[in-house]
Amino acid sequence: VTFVKSNKGQLLLSLNGYLYKCNKGKENKKYCGGIEAHDHEPNPDMIAARIVRNKIKERAVQENLPLSMIYEQEVSNSSINSTTTAILPTCQEFGPTLGKVRAKVMPVLPQDCLFDIPDQFKTTLDGNRFLLMDDSIIRRERILVFSSDYQLDMLFSSPIVYMDGTFSKSPKHFKQIYILHAILYDICLPCVFCLLVNKKGVTYRHIFSELKEIAIKRNKIFAPQIIMSDFETGVLPVIKSEAIFRQIQLLGMQRDYVSNENFRILCRKIMALALMPKEQVLTGFQEIEAAAEELNDNHMDNLLAYFEHNWLSNIDLWNVFRCDTRTNNTCEGYHNRMNSRIYRNHPDIWLFIKFLQNEEKRVRCISIQWSAGASRKNNPRTTSVQHRLNSLYKRYDDNQMNSSELLQGLAYVIAKKNK
Repeated sequence: VTFVKSNKGQLLLSLNGYLYKCNKGKENKKYCGGIEAHDHEPNPDMIAARIVRNKIKERAVQENLPLSMIYEQEVSNSSINSTTTAILPTCQEFGPTLGKVRAKVMPVLPQDCLFDIPDQFKTTLDGNRFLLMDDSIIRRERILVFSSDYQLDMLFSSPIVYMDGTFSKSPKHFKQIYILHAILYDICLPCVFCLLVNKKGVTYRHIFSELKEIAIKRNKIFAPQIIMSDFETGVLPVIKSEAIFRQIQLLGMQRDYVSNENFRILCRKIMALALMPKEQVLTGFQEIEAAAEELNDNHMDNLLAYFEHNWLSNIDLWNVFRCDTRTNNTCEGYHNRMNSRIYRNHPDIWLFIKFLQNEEKRVRCISIQWSAGASRKNNPRTTSVQHRLNSLYKRYDDNQMNSSELLQGLAYVIAKKNK
């Protein structure tokens, strides 16, 4: 005995190729109205089609995937015959119905960033608080921050915090999603999701200030030993090869980088300064300046001036000496996960918050699994790069190479990593 749903969501009893609806119910007993013999033939194909339609409707309500993708997946995964396939409405025919089904459980889409958030989007899937901040520094510049207590405790306990923003997946009326990640054993997990309407430094300072206050209220301290973030205006970033190479492109030096080996090595040495011991960064930069004078290249002078002006005064904030690059790579891959789960750019706000709620649940599950001894599979290429870094650092510690040789070796590692 199985049950399927009618178009209006009522349960129908499926038995021997016929459908029965409940005529009346008494306490825990239900009576079927079909007291006489059927005068029409059974139609199991129609019932099979209805089952597929019900599955599609259920997924349309529960998942963030495009309706057309849900339809195609269910049709391809269902073991139905040709007659059932013929009975099924096409994706175009079924689309308006699915849209109405999804609209019933979703609020009206807002027309700007100023809107009320229903209670169902303020909590985790388990019903606990999830909306952490709903502030406006100035009018029409709203800040929405989502994080559960579980995620906050993980963030406040992490010695390293990774921060990064993405723009293409930000909901309509917001400029970017800014995410703070924490380290748990050997993995990087998202802990705080910020929806921002700008990239101003005052916005970031407000968020960090609020997080420090929240940490105090939870009898914790938000003071990570290392803060790392991608290259972005308004945030002090970690120097990475991608950031330097962007400047090389902006200065019109990409052709020289490809064709001139000496020029390319100096550029990679600049990239490698982030991997040097902090006390040797200035010495390494001066060594690069001296070598650049021999090139007699104005472009190189411009790149060095850019680096000195933007980065050299803030070494403590971007130096990643002895940091594990494998963890960093794991963190950077989170945007790929977002792209694979959110199929359209600038999704509607309600589907996006549902995605965040699912991610919060995922973080708790992974945390429990890792606490029980689970571990991630190492990437052989990334592990090889980290092994070379560790070998160079050990030789430097054992006085087998000086700082100049270390910088040269790190530049070669940069070359290997970029292959």
